[in-house]
Amino acid sequence: MADRDLIIGGIHPVTLMLERAPQTALEIFAHRSGNSAQQSILQAARQAGVTVQLCERDLLDRRYGDPHHQGIVARRRLPKSYGETDLANLVHQGRKPAVVLVLDQVQDPRNFGACLRIADGVGATAVVVTGRNSAPLSAAAAKAASGAIDTVPLVIVANLARALARLKDEGLWAVGLSQDAQGDLSTTDLSFPAALVLGGEGGGLRRLTRERCDLLAKIPMQGALSSLNVATAAAVGLYEIRRQQG
Repeated sequence: MADRDLIIGGIHPVTLMLERAPQTALEIFAHRSGNSAQQSILQAARQAGVTVQLCERDLLDRRYGDPHHQGIVARRRLPKSYGETDLANLVHQGRKPAVVLVLDQVQDPRNFGACLRIADGVGATAVVVTGRNSAPLSAAAAKAASGAIDTVPLVIVANLARALARLKDEGLWAVGLSQDAQGDLSTTDLSFPAALVLGGEGGGLRRLTRERCDLLAKIPMQGALSSLNVATAAAVGLYEIRRQQG
């Protein structure tokens, strides 16, 4: 994971940062003629002691890298992340049955960010990634996550197989998604606490990761393509688990 500052933009992501992790905010840039939503952000930023700079739109575009920032851009520290030893506490601290998304070397930052956003949508317990050969928590990932970098615990581990073993020790079943699995996702019993395991783009689940799964399931495809994008597959899998959990 990248050990550096992030640039984020947009009303919702910047608001969430100030609400959930104000200590990470370093500097906020806003359009001079901001609307009421932007003014609310600037007021909260000033109350938190964050430096605010008013500027023209072209400077905001350059800071953010594109014009889709809604007139507000922030420079911030990386959000808090967790390690393998935190998994037990994370799994048992919620009232809902645990759902953990495990990403086996997903390397596209946009897919990674989209997975964080989806995990937030289902109220996932955590997202687990490897420290090596995974997409960094970059500006591109933060953009795709749309604020979820501050709402979903991100667990960074050195050994994915060992992390899966620890999750299983805490009562979760490891469910791997693979298009060559025998059972369909919708007809597989997923009503228990579960870790949904997805492989990276192209290669899918690695052999050792696959062997650590308690069961494998596939998303049935009825068109010409054989599989879904990893973030889309994560959405289908996570929402199916939550549906069955009730």
